Amino acid sequence: MYSEVAAEVLEMNPFTAIGKHGFLITAGNPESFNTMTASWGSMGVLWGKNIITLYVRDSRFTHQFLDSSNGFTCSFFGPEMKDSLLWCGKHSGRDGDKIAATGLEPVYISAPDGPDRVTFKQATLVFSCTKASVMHIEKNQFVLPGIEHNYRDEDYHTVYIGFIDKILANQ
Repeated sequence: MYSEVAAEVLEMNPFTAIGKHGFLITAGNPESFNTMTASWGSMGVLWGKNIITLYVRDSRFTHQFLDSSNGFTCSFFGPEMKDSLLWCGKHSGRDGDKIAATGLEPVYISAPDGPDRVTFKQATLVFSCTKASVMHIEKNQFVLPGIEHNYRDEDYHTVYIGFIDKILANQ
């Protein structure tokens, strides 16, 4: 189903894939995990490694899974999955079963440092990442005016930087 691909051959536009289409962040293990839709994130190189940077509000249920896991997946989908991604972004895993509600089919992929990671059969591209750094955004860190309007109730993001262990394409 999946085959590993090198980062150098990707034809993905991260601005469109992240900012316009969105993706699922999934953390935990096959026995207990949560997934959430994200449309904020970045990809690049840091500390000599390919990375993905996630921005997850403290209030999100997935936050606790990211904190307690060694890694996570970022799963990208085709346009036919738009409704499922929207649903996962509007509903909390605290309140119900996102998998049952959306028809997503979990797939477990090996991780280099512990339990398998979770992605979904419908994903077209998956980044499996090891958590490398965690930082908390605070109001006093904003340099430009106007950024604060993104934070109702001061629900700031935690920044997770993950080293990309492997990239999988669904063939």
